[in-house]
Amino acid sequence: MGGVGHNGNDFSNGMVHIHGGTVTLPREDWERICAKLQTAEKSLSELKNSISSVSEVSPNNVALNGYSPATAGNTPLAAAAPIDSEQSHVRTHGIHTRNDFTGQTIHIGPSSVPALVMALGKGDSQWPGVQDLLGKKSMLPIFGLDNESATYPFVDLWGLPHGSIARANELANALPNDSECLSFFRSYRETAHVVYPAVADVEAVESDLLLFLINRASSQGGPGVSDQQIFGKDLHWIGLVFAILASGCQCSSLPRKERELTSQVYICCSFECLRFTNFLSHANLENIQTLLILGNVISNNMNAGVAWSLMGLTVRLSQTLGLHRLCPPSTPLQHKITRSKVWWALLWQDSLLSISYDRASSTTTIDHTVPRSPHSAPGTRTYVESMYRLCKVGLDIVRERQRAQTSHDALIRITEHRNHLQEIMGDAADYLKDSRRCRSMRDQLEHWALYLHISYITSELCRPAISPSTAALDLSKTLRKTCIDSLTNTVEAFLGLQNMTPFATRSWSSVHRSLSSALLLGILGEQNRNERARSLLSNLIQVLGDLTATVDPAELSLPITRSVAALQRLLDIPLPASATRKTSESGSQASPTLATFTADDLNSALNFDESSLTQSPLLGLEIDSSPYALMESIVWGSKRSP
Repeated sequence: MGGVGHNGNDFSNGMVHIHGGTVTLPREDWERICAKLQTAEKSLSELKNSISSVSEVSPNNVALNGYSPATAGNTPLAAAAPIDSEQSHVRTHGIHTRNDFTGQTIHIGPSSVPALVMALGKGDSQWPGVQDLLGKKSMLPIFGLDNESATYPFVDLWGLPHGSIARANELANALPNDSECLSFFRSYRETAHVVYPAVADVEAVESDLLLFLINRASSQGGPGVSDQQIFGKDLHWIGLVFAILASGCQCSSLPRKERELTSQVYICCSFECLRFTNFLSHANLENIQTLLILGNVISNNMNAGVAWSLMGLTVRLSQTLGLHRLCPPSTPLQHKITRSKVWWALLWQDSLLSISYDRASSTTTIDHTVPRSPHSAPGTRTYVESMYRLCKVGLDIVRERQRAQTSHDALIRITEHRNHLQEIMGDAADYLKDSRRCRSMRDQLEHWALYLHISYITSELCRPAISPSTAALDLSKTLRKTCIDSLTNTVEAFLGLQNMTPFATRSWSSVHRSLSSALLLGILGEQNRNERARSLLSNLIQVLGDLTATVDPAELSLPITRSVAALQRLLDIPLPASATRKTSESGSQASPTLATFTADDLNSALNFDESSLTQSPLLGLEIDSSPYALMESIVWGSKRSP
């Protein structure tokens, strides 16, 4: 009886006899198996030798984090003075700091804003208020890395046997009534999904949700729940709906305490559905979209460190489904589009997290072209298409930081990325370039969100030029001005976004990028020589101050609270006693009272115009007493005394 065994081995050459626990094979099959084992043993031995030889290479001969001894003197952030071993370690490997809440070590990349801010607090300073704030208190909460308020995703809400019908019934009971379901879904679709479209086909989910609610109503008193389905929908889909409800609740006008508690319950229910379906072994597209939404919601709870960890799992599960590779030609077009959208949504979130903390991207391949609508063309590209391209630039920047490159090479790459950014804005629809062209609330949300992200990416691109070691390069002077302008634009974009929706102050990416930019501007002392920067920073403190002033102290978001205090002390901008700007929890203002952002503004900032060199607001920063020179002396090892 020949054929293929259950493990895929071909035993057609002879008979296989099984006697109790003994298996008898023909000699030729046995010899073939032995040959395969010998080949595998040889391969393992060669691999072991290769690993040993690599581990014996001297660290001095290895280029780490984009810097090697041969090129260190030519890198954009090279320090003029010798550096000791500890400083060299920080320069190449980043900062390892302690989480006061858990006692564990937290890693932050050397080029990240948190690393720069934390390093400033560790050195001798002529600004005792700043050192007090940054040196004695952990900066992790401000950047959402302490995870002190994180909800344990797999908390057992009911204490019932896993996979039981009783748990399925509790999940069904946890779903809100029809009115709340539709309200939270609408909040998600009109706000969270607009800013970050994690669901590939939100219209299809909405259609299924309406049918689900009809089925639920008709099943009252009947057997509508099993261990496989709830009112006709499987638990993969139910988990996606719970994630959407959690995100929609986060965008809603509920009081803060009720909003956060309700959202956390839905997060736990969504994870329960994932666990119910054994998602680690049987992942599907709905699971990936669920995890992307959950990661976004968790980061918006100012627990971006948890979201970062979850992103690694999401990437692995996506790769098991082959989302990182192109589909076979025979795949139906709609299925190709769905898979591509899910993968690009993953790249989007990975980009936000990776560049913010200067950590290596979890994704290694970008095999897909950007998904585009049938009528898309240069000059009419949508917000989503523009963000896909922008996130790819962000991931490219993160990856290039890991490679050794000279100053010349780095400036060439910066120029190439600058051209890509200009091309993205040139191809974008008119309303994305000019807020006066916006015709709806969605247009306004997309306009200010793109302005915020492209400004922040531009600042990340040009930030290596803000270094005393590159002060002599004319091009670096222009890039430093571009970096400062982009940091200022990021703060302006956040203020415009929060005028449109209160969700801006609940969005981790918006809050983190605006606060990071504000902290850097303050450390660089821009508020003392740049009136626009000072005005915007004052407005930012006012907005965040208004947010915290109207909330019970027990309900305050600790990152925002600490950030307001940090900015007030760092920038020496007092918070007025009477608020002049109010952000409503239940509505939004008609339009932002800010300068209109156009593509020309961005292009002007990015153009390397030699005539602008003498007007750079950073021309005085090369002196030893500058805040950034102090920061560089701590991070990069340049021996300077303030």
